Amino acid sequence: MIVVVGLSHKKAPIEIRERIAVDREGGAALLESLKAVPGLREVACISTCNRTELVAVAKGPSEAELDATARVLVQVLERIAGTQGTSEIARYLDLRKGPEAVRHLFRVASALDSLVVGEPQILGQVKDAFEAAQKAGTLGPFLQRVLSRTLHVAKRVRTETAIGAGQVSISSVAIDLARQIFGELADRTVVLLGAGEMAEAAAKLLVRLGAKLVVVNRSRERAELLASQMGGVPRNMSELSACLVEADVVITSTSARNFVVTTDMVRAAMKARRGKSLFFIDIAVPRDVEPAVHRLDNVYLYDIDDLSHIVAESMEGRLKEAERAEAIVLEETQTFELWAERLNVKPTIVALRAKVRGALSAELERSLSGRLKHLGDAEREALAVMMEAAVNRLLHGPVTRMKEMVNDPRGEELVEAAHLLFDLPRLTPSESADDAIDSERGAAADGTGTRR
Repeated sequence: MIVVVGLSHKKAPIEIRERIAVDREGGAALLESLKAVPGLREVACISTCNRTELVAVAKGPSEAELDATARVLVQVLERIAGTQGTSEIARYLDLRKGPEAVRHLFRVASALDSLVVGEPQILGQVKDAFEAAQKAGTLGPFLQRVLSRTLHVAKRVRTETAIGAGQVSISSVAIDLARQIFGELADRTVVLLGAGEMAEAAAKLLVRLGAKLVVVNRSRERAELLASQMGGVPRNMSELSACLVEADVVITSTSARNFVVTTDMVRAAMKARRGKSLFFIDIAVPRDVEPAVHRLDNVYLYDIDDLSHIVAESMEGRLKEAERAEAIVLEETQTFELWAERLNVKPTIVALRAKVRGALSAELERSLSGRLKHLGDAEREALAVMMEAAVNRLLHGPVTRMKEMVNDPRGEELVEAAHLLFDLPRLTPSESADDAIDSERGAAADGTGTRR
């Protein structure tokens, strides 16, 4: 019932990814707009430097319902990119449905699908995405269950494998690249453009290596805070041009939507540097440095896609741990799939209970306002309890059979027969996820619930 549509570094180059990258404010606005889209009852948006993906719950488990939800999500991403009616973005999109979508979310949160396998930041980013959906009111019971299992799987991978051992992050790979360029970074001047999470991670590594740190940020307060923590020097954004004259390496990771470092700005800095080489490592998406900068003499620009070559070299030692992590993900996916398959019969069970309970309640109310109107509160309450017990006993057999036939090809026929015979309404997965819990509690209270 889960559908995931989006793109990542696996297929889409950075110039495509940055077109649909969504920051925190943009993500909140997107979720707010999606609340009005027909057919999207629950939806979340995961957007990082290497991926933008929409996660949604379809109306039902059928292929037609999954495909309908997928089409809506594709249209949303094309609208963000401004490419409606073309294949410019669509050919880079990945579509995952059902168990494949769940497994993908588990892999993403476990850092198995990251540019740097094992990097720890992605789990927090996934959690933030679902919390944003909760704040926007687009996180319902089914996605809450998905989030709970996703966090559980990621924790298992972290504790049962060594996939996250050592320095593994985009920031650490950027520093590795800088060391390949200069050998040692001691006494080299490194300008950090941006003071967010990735910049902070890079700053910690740079300080250990003895680099001279300059922090440039739009917020002077944030620049001063990071610089004071790392023993660096804070600078205003207005001083960026002067900082380019002093720098050996510039590592950029802002959340700006447009280029912060332009070709004209670097050309002017290079004149003052008198031919001294300048290296840019741009780990932002959208990119901070205008791509044409690399055409200038003695200027070298690396973006986040260029870091993949370094990542490939470091993967060999992680392959065995990644295999162990993949086994955990597969096991957990199968467990979740079984739960989801059982949930597929829950709407029928919930509707059946409601139908029978409603009929008996109507008859009881008619009697209590007629021949039995003389009964007191205690007697009336006793009759209500007896009615509920009757509902549970009457439906114990049919409910048990439906649950037992979850994985039987005839199970779907049984569900359809129940709908036809009792004229039951169709509930969505989101509605049934909560209602089924209440329904089962009622059965358990009477001792007629099935043990699983």
